[in-house]
Amino acid sequence: MRMLIAAAALAAFAPAARAAEPPVLASYTAYFSGFSVATLDAALRLDGERYSLAALMRTAGILAAFVRGEQTAEVEGIVQPATAVGLAPARYTMEGRWRDRLRRIAMRWPGGEPEVLALIPANTEEREPVPPELQRGTIDTMTALVSLLRRATETGRCEGEAALFDGRRRTDVTARTEGEDTLREHRWGIFAGPALRCTVEGRQVAGFWSGQNRDEAGTPRSATAWLARPEPGMPLIPVRIEAETGWGPVYIHLTRIGRGDLALPTRESRN
Repeated sequence: MRMLIAAAALAAFAPAARAAEPPVLASYTAYFSGFSVATLDAALRLDGERYSLAALMRTAGILAAFVRGEQTAEVEGIVQPATAVGLAPARYTMEGRWRDRLRRIAMRWPGGEPEVLALIPANTEEREPVPPELQRGTIDTMTALVSLLRRATETGRCEGEAALFDGRRRTDVTARTEGEDTLREHRWGIFAGPALRCTVEGRQVAGFWSGQNRDEAGTPRSATAWLARPEPGMPLIPVRIEAETGWGPVYIHLTRIGRGDLALPTRESRN
């Protein structure tokens, strides 16, 4: 599920836009073994000085028959060229319910270093804590993905690396350019045509489940995203994603593209 919410974030980048312009809004459906398992929606606003990204994932199809789940994530930060990824997060929240159990993370970055404000359930219930020295210099997953797509839009390349910390896990991520492909029409998605192919590889280095086999859990996993402009005048975004999981590959296809705000259930419940 972390890979799916990360893919939702991948789907929402737009290049620098006027402050008054609505966010780019993209919708996707994820498939596993030929069945739809989740829907993904994401919206991002980037005005040249600040950025904000909101994402919503829900289980769907055959998966929803067995696991009812919903997860939202939001990040706000500033464009800061002096940093390694060109962005600096200020606030991040993730909230969801899986089998009716609440999961929540809230973080901020005073002085540029991560501070965990809320963690439900506590790590003592399920995971080994990430040592302070492995938290330093990290950013959240959504900021890293926005940075990757910003770089690809500006340079036509995907190369980059980042150290990620989400309050529970530390993961090291690298990205590389694989070339250009011409995607054929597919019944699951709306895009066909030329696309830039990028591969992102992540390796967990801390925050393992208690009693988990670290060698197995630390095995690198990758996702490949094909980036293109689905309509004239639209930004470069992922139009198709293939992601490795512990159960097999997940395929994610663009199903709708436009501009507008994304209504988040958790945001509404807090108002």
